[in-house]
Order: sequence, then structure tokens, then C-alpha cells
Amino acid sequence: MATPTSASLTKWRRNAVRQIAASRKSTLAFVARLPEREILRPRTLDKWSVKDLLAHLMSCDEETIRRLRLIERGRADRILWFNMAIANRFNARTVGRARRLSLAAVLRRMARVRADLITRFQRLPATALADPSHDYTVQSWLPVPGWSHERDHISEARAWWRSRRPQIPR
Repeated sequence: MATPTSASLTKWRRNAVRQIAASRKSTLAFVARLPEREILRPRTLDKWSVKDLLAHLMSCDEETIRRLRLIERGRADRILWFNMAIANRFNARTVGRARRLSLAAVLRRMARVRADLITRFQRLPATALADPSHDYTVQSWLPVPGWSHERDHISEARAWWRSRRPQIPR
């Protein structure tokens, strides 16, 4: 496989930043249409409310920032890669902690954390995005916490919301 060039990595990063921003914009647009009581409704999405889901996405961004910091410091070898058992514990711990926060506080923190994620990502040297010395390159893992994971969860939330709305007979 050919080694990516600095130009191709810079182009990939620009596209990734667009995807990261677009996924959050879409999430926030969807949430803005929901009544707050529905956002806070317990057990909306299995065991989580929509607010819990937002806290989960925020926590995933915080973990992504932690990973980017390790890469910045040349310590990608210290990244803990999640299997399902680790992910389940992480989710329970982080969503549980965020339940004490108000919806407004979660939304403010989400905005601050996402902005920090983008800034840190843009500061990485292009060569770090495809560094073969890392267990996984940034190019290989960032799409999940950066945008696809969020889109998957919000797709589930949209399906839940559509199922709650009364269907008008034709």
C-alpha cells in the first residue's frame, strides 16, 4: 500500500473536519426540534434518554481529545483501545456522571469539547494522521468517534421520535 502524501493527508483532514462539524450540526438541529420533556424522558433509547445520548457523545469527544493529546506528546502507545467490555464500563461511568448536569450544561460542554477536538485535530502534523507506528492510524479510527458513531446514534433517536408521533391516516 502506498504511503499517503502530506497533501493527501491535509485533504483528508479538511474533509474529516467538515464531517465532524456536519454531524454535530445535524445532531443539534434534530435536538432543537424536540420538546425538552422528550429530551429528558428516561429510557427513551433503551436505558438512555436523549440527554444521556448527548452526554455519551460529549464523553466520546472527551476521550478522543485524550487520545489526540497522547499523539501530540508522542505517546500514542498509551492509548487504551476499547473492546465492548471497556466501552460498556466507560459508557456507564460517563453517562452516569453527566446525569447530574442540566441539559443546558451538557449542550454548552458539548460545544466546548467539540471545538477543542477540532482544534487539536487540526494542530496535529499531517504525518501523524497516517503514522504507521501507532496501533491504529488516526485515519483509521477517527471516523467512528468523529462522525459515524454520532450519526448512528442520532439515526436511532430520529427513528424513536418518528415512532412516537401519531400517524395521520391518509
